[in-house]
Amino acid sequence: MAVAERAETGGDASQAGYHAQIKAENRARIIRAARDLFLARGYDKTSLAQIAKEARVSTGTLFKRYPSKAALFAAVTSEQWQLDVEYAAPPPPGDPRYGLDHIGRDYACLVSRPGTAALCRLIITELPQMPELADIVGTGFAIDRGPFFDRLRDYLETEAQAGTLDFRSADRQPLSGSEVAEQFLGMICSQFLWPQLVRTDFVPPNPTDAAIVDEAVALMLSRYGTGS
Repeated sequence: MAVAERAETGGDASQAGYHAQIKAENRARIIRAARDLFLARGYDKTSLAQIAKEARVSTGTLFKRYPSKAALFAAVTSEQWQLDVEYAAPPPPGDPRYGLDHIGRDYACLVSRPGTAALCRLIITELPQMPELADIVGTGFAIDRGPFFDRLRDYLETEAQAGTLDFRSADRQPLSGSEVAEQFLGMICSQFLWPQLVRTDFVPPNPTDAAIVDEAVALMLSRYGTGS
């Protein structure tokens, strides 16, 4: 009886693993097909049926995971900004030069990913006709930075609590971690991403280029560093 029970349990586990693998493969194909079709045809002219056909899944499978085109588009934009596994945790506080450098290089790699500029351009182009896109991808930037922005903001706030950074404006008014995070990301984005939005022939710098991130880190430390 015990052998039979173990065999049955093993079979159930194996089958569950198989189904999980199929779901993951379907999701990857759906996201890839949706991104390619959105970029090729635009958001408004792309249908869920077209995406299901391109992804080689049934419309039922697609609708079960993404009940609307808006939900699928949000998944596509979120996927574009996902951190790699090795960058999941923020650096520990205490050394803002190391922490900002670490996060700044992660961000440079993210905004330099293939398809990021094209996806931003798509949103900017279609936003006047489809204002609901702002609710889908977030306001304040063409694509919601989501977990990455939260990670940077939380890190900056821990450094401020540790006394290594002090966020104040030119007139000595306190600034939030979110405001400072916007400043830091903006300095990097202006070199890697923004030029691509207006010039399709622009070749962004190598994301491993130390000079751009080093300059952004130096400016942050000169402005907000306490020297402690």
